[in-house]
Amino acid sequence: MFVVAMIVLVLSVIAIIRGLTERFKNPINELKGRISYLEKRVNDLENDK
Repeated sequence: MFVVAMIVLVLSVIAIIRGLTERFKNPINELKGRISYLEKRVNDLENDK
């Protein structure tokens, strides 16, 4: 029974860590996409002049 509890504990910790990394990674990727879009718009506006 102790071994099963340890396995469940380890799997729970791994799941929590994965959830936290996904929570931090998704907004960063979204911001990178927005920044690249804005950089493209600025370049397009500069080239139009």
